[in-house]
Amino acid sequence: MLMAACNGGGDLAGIGGSGFISTGTVTGFGSVFVNGVEFETDQSTTFNIEGVNGIERDLRIGMVVQLNGNVNADGITGTATSIQYSNELQGPVDNIQVLSATEKSFTIMGQTVIITQADTAYEGVSFGSIVPGNVIEVSGFYDQNGDLQASYVELQSDVFDEFSEVEVKGLISSLSGTDFTVQGIAIDASSVSVLEGFTNGLQEGLAVEVKGTFDATANILRATEIEAEDDLYDDADEVEIEGYITSYTDNNQFEVNGIPVDASNISSTLQLSAGIKVEVEGYINNGVLIAEEIELRGGNAEISARVDSVDVPNNRFTLEVVSTEPSVTVQISSITRMEDDAADSDDHLLLSELQVGNFVDVLGFEEDVNTVTATRVKREAEIKDTQLQGVVTASSNNSVTVLGVSFSIDGATEFEANDVPLGLNDFLTALTVGETVISIEDKLENGGPDGVADSVEIED
Repeated sequence: MLMAACNGGGDLAGIGGSGFISTGTVTGFGSVFVNGVEFETDQSTTFNIEGVNGIERDLRIGMVVQLNGNVNADGITGTATSIQYSNELQGPVDNIQVLSATEKSFTIMGQTVIITQADTAYEGVSFGSIVPGNVIEVSGFYDQNGDLQASYVELQSDVFDEFSEVEVKGLISSLSGTDFTVQGIAIDASSVSVLEGFTNGLQEGLAVEVKGTFDATANILRATEIEAEDDLYDDADEVEIEGYITSYTDNNQFEVNGIPVDASNISSTLQLSAGIKVEVEGYINNGVLIAEEIELRGGNAEISARVDSVDVPNNRFTLEVVSTEPSVTVQISSITRMEDDAADSDDHLLLSELQVGNFVDVLGFEEDVNTVTATRVKREAEIKDTQLQGVVTASSNNSVTVLGVSFSIDGATEFEANDVPLGLNDFLTALTVGETVISIEDKLENGGPDGVADSVEIED
């Protein structure tokens, strides 16, 4: 039955072929911002949202899209001819684990998903409100461990049942008849009613999108639809790919999202390794991305605090982390993802809309003693615990300093490394000033922000 249902075709909203292709998260609107480029859209631009024709308003901040178009000579503007969005995973939440104050994991059909306060966008649900049994759609990138790092999650239904639709994308492996796995999830394709885009039937290593229902008792996805995914980058003149380094040999040879990268033609001082999030720009040659430029994404610096000042002409604002300490400057750019949880109508935040006293979450790179270049800014709807993460620049029995801001530590401060509680002396011994990344939390419930750390954790 499966072989008889195969047919040619399988185009994904015009993505593929020659031209310019960009794969990355949506970081802004008013046009569509992807990988630091502002792409104009018009009536001729086509949108494909989960296999259905759509419009620009169907997109959300944080969705990973595939965009076909062109880039102007300035390198920061362009035109989109087509944009496609398709989630990586959808299904019931299970096994929620708290990894830190700002990071959690859960599983969907056994696949691990990582969410954070700073680098995940939410629709219909929040970082703190996801519970077991919720049916969640996830967009993001797989990391070197095979975990799905979520850039966008959306609540599909509060409660999972036998009729809930589930989805997964990835490569076919362990193929035996009509049984195989995708991303470690067991698939039973014996009852498939729709099979699209195949020329030679199911094959080991073929990229597919599978939809169906999930038998939680048997721990198996019973497929109703399977679609072959095109080689999006075949013969592309220019490619930009955002994602995690999933395999690393050296700075000249590694993989991003499983795509081989040859960076031997460029000189870079970046400290790359497996698990680093990057954007690579170049062209495809015999299935290998020949890199012409590499930029880091994400960053170790994280701040959750109140806005102290806004400087729109210079694209920056400051945060008051501790009232008695210097403010931290946040610089934004074309790659900064600006998100708004405080607005009712739009999830995109303009710097001009930011006000003194707003509470924001910031993710980015440390550029100076007290300056962060932001890769993501999110305005929150409420005041939360103050948090600061970065490289420790000073430490003593009485204080720790990050990004030029010193927090006092006392007998009530909790210390931790790799989920293991530490005493003060062991904690200080484990620190290397100028190298170790630590996360400091100053809780509202304890009268914060008062400049006294309630908890300090060494980050991996």
